[in-house]
Order: sequence, then C-alpha cells, then structure tokens
Amino acid sequence: MFLIISPEDIVVYQIYTNLIKKEITYIHELISFASLDLIEINEPTTNSMFLKTVDKFLDYNVSAFSTAGKMKFLLVHEVKINEESLKAFFYEVYEYYAKALLNPFIDKNTKIFSGNFDSKIKQSFKKHIG
Repeated sequence: MFLIISPEDIVVYQIYTNLIKKEITYIHELISFASLDLIEINEPTTNSMFLKTVDKFLDYNVSAFSTAGKMKFLLVHEVKINEESLKAFFYEVYEYYAKALLNPFIDKNTKIFSGNFDSKIKQSFKKHIG
C-alpha cells in the first residue's frame, strides 16, 4: 500500500500495491499511521528526504520519504525491495506530486482524484519496484 499523508495526518492519496500478500487493509492503515511518529523522530536526524525503512511490524516494513513541506510518502510492503529502486520511486513520485500542486485547485490537505496523477504513480511503481 502506498500513501501520501499531509502534515495534518490527512491521507491525500492512497493505492494498493502487489507488495502485500494479505488482504487485511485496516491493519495496513494502522501500521502506516503508527509509523508517522517514527518518521517525525527520524526527520531531524538526516539531511535526506528518503528515510529508508522506518518501521517493522510482524512481516510488514514501512519505507518512508518526507518532503520539505512535511508531506509523508509511505510504502507498506512485505517483500524486500532494493533500496536504490525504492529511492528512485519516491523521488519520481515527489516530482509528480510537486507538479500536481501547481494546479491552483489542489490544496495540500485535500485528496488527489486526478486520473493522470494516479496513472503516473502506477507507472512509476511498475518501473522501479515491479
């Protein structure tokens, strides 16, 4: 599951990926929101926006990316992912997100319903992660 979460902890974008074998989505959301505190702890300790794997719970890993505007990109996965592929995916998503915010009708705290944005995220996911 991939999420974009605002600084006010509002989910602005969410897709389900093939990286999770089990179909219990509420647990994935719980794991994602539980990891937000760890992201806020790790943010000041690094100069990089890519925070790598910030949390592990049972078989799940949460990899994170925090933008300069405090938006958080989270990927919940069971499968081990190459760190460079993950980093490339997050930076590409960051580029798409920054372009989406140029639209005057999109606020950083509202859900993104753009089909174009959705297809670009899915293409980037297939390209970098599989």
